[in-house]
Amino acid sequence: MSPRHSRWWLWFAALLVLVAGWLLLRTPPGWYQPKQHVDGAGERFEQEVVDQLTTLREDDASWELRLDPALCNAFLAQRLRPWLQRESPTTLGLLDSLGPPQIRVRPRGKVVPPGIVLGFLGWGWLEFGVQAAGDSATCTKLQLVRSRVGGVLPVPVSWVADVPGELTFPQVIPLQDKRTVIVDALRFEGQELILLCRTQLAGSE
Repeated sequence: MSPRHSRWWLWFAALLVLVAGWLLLRTPPGWYQPKQHVDGAGERFEQEVVDQLTTLREDDASWELRLDPALCNAFLAQRLRPWLQRESPTTLGLLDSLGPPQIRVRPRGKVVPPGIVLGFLGWGWLEFGVQAAGDSATCTKLQLVRSRVGGVLPVPVSWVADVPGELTFPQVIPLQDKRTVIVDALRFEGQELILLCRTQLAGSE
């Protein structure tokens, strides 16, 4: 083979590697389906959550809020933008650059703690891995353990977005009628997420 042909094959091989790498970075996993949700599912999920949060309950009595990841994803695909426009419009730019988020729940394995994968498809496929601190299915702390482009290429999360390194419980949700919902912990149960909550009446803090 002549030197000219050798150089041509080298350039061709390099081009194939670049194209394959770009496709890898752009290709989301099969569970990322933001356009496949039934119309109105996100709005119904949002209303169901609001109804649970605002239900009248005895002061400080424990209750559970079950979150189906499929319905969570419908909300993220269909209702997150209107919700942000109402509650936190400054974060819309981040949503525009990263694309609509979707989640996948990873149950507890033999040696791996339960966790959540949060994925976006913007200029490339980006995923964050969040897992429970410790190996228990019930946790009071979620930790960001990885951020990857294309599912394989690690990148510092600071390059992508201002994402907190951990989320600790309890978390406080103030209601408009002065009551407060306290989320004490998160439990992984199969493919479901369960928030362990209490509702405090106005003035009982």
